Amino acid sequence: EHQLIDDIESFVHVLGWTVLCCLPSPVDINRHTRVVSLLYDHSFKIMTGHEEGGSAKENRFILGEYPFKKSFPFTEHSPILELTRNLASPFHTRYSGPPTEEDKQAFESFNAFVLEGQLDKKLLDTLPVYRYNLGVERLSNSEWFLNTIQDALKAPGWPDKEGA
Repeated sequence: EHQLIDDIESFVHVLGWTVLCCLPSPVDINRHTRVVSLLYDHSFKIMTGHEEGGSAKENRFILGEYPFKKSFPFTEHSPILELTRNLASPFHTRYSGPPTEEDKQAFESFNAFVLEGQLDKKLLDTLPVYRYNLGVERLSNSEWFLNTIQDALKAPGWPDKEGA
C-alpha cells in the first residue's frame, strides 16, 4: 500500500541524486558516474512482478550515510547536502528494523543512570532504541519533514542569488 512516506522518500532520493550530480567533488568522472548509477539506476523484479529499487539506497540509509559520507567526498560544504542528510536520517528506522530486547534493556539501564544524574543525556542519543524511536516519530510526522526544510532554508550558507 502506497503511503505519504513513500513519496517523501522519493523526494529525498531526488535530492540525493541532485547532490551527487551537481555538487563539486574531486572524484573522477568515471567513478562519479558509477556511484550515481549504483545508487539510482539499479532495480529488480520482486515476486509480484513489480520493479523495486536496489539495496544500495537502503544500505546507505541503514548506515546513516545517505547519499554518501566518506567514500564520496565533496569539495565544499553545502546546505543542500546537509538538508538531504537530515531528511534521510529517519529512514534508517524503516530499513533496519526494531531494536532487540538487549538494546531495550541497555537503554533502560543507561536511562536510569541519566535520571540519577550519573551520565550525560547525550549518551542516550547514540543508542539504537533512542535512534529507532526518534526515526519512527519523524517518519510518522510529515510536519517534521516540512519544518526541517523550512529551517534549512533559513540557515546561512545558501547562495544569495539563483545561479544556473
